[in-house]
Amino acid sequence: MEVQAITRNVRMSAQKMREVARQIQGLNALQAQAVLAVVARKSARFVAKTLASALAGAEHLRSEWNETKIQQAISDLESKIENTRNHKRRNKYRRDLKRYQSFATSAKRLAPESLRVKEAVAQTATALRRFTPKARGSAGPIRKRNCHIKIVLSDN
Repeated sequence: MEVQAITRNVRMSAQKMREVARQIQGLNALQAQAVLAVVARKSARFVAKTLASALAGAEHLRSEWNETKIQQAISDLESKIENTRNHKRRNKYRRDLKRYQSFATSAKRLAPESLRVKEAVAQTATALRRFTPKARGSAGPIRKRNCHIKIVLSDN
């Protein structure tokens, strides 16, 4: 099963953020936290915060969902698939059903020791546009770049 966390509109360029995000990709989640703790960069703090959010989401799912809730959700989704005519919604229900079934059959069940960073990406976001005065009354653009951080944890 996969858990993802996204931090949007971080006030740093995606290029600077990618340097740190690439370092933790493929690592164990707890090991990635340790690596980010010793990296002396501002971007490492943002990535560490997003990783902590993903781990908290995994822990919430682990504690919240017991066997009866999972089976109830699976049966609800199966009935929705049967009764829905809209093919896009039906495909969404099928994806959700597959995710719940993989969680039900998983032996690890999102244990923090078994989670690894499947994907860690920094994508560009909308840049803030500012202008600075230039010669002869003209103005030059300044782009204050932002990024989105996405971290996907998997127990496979």
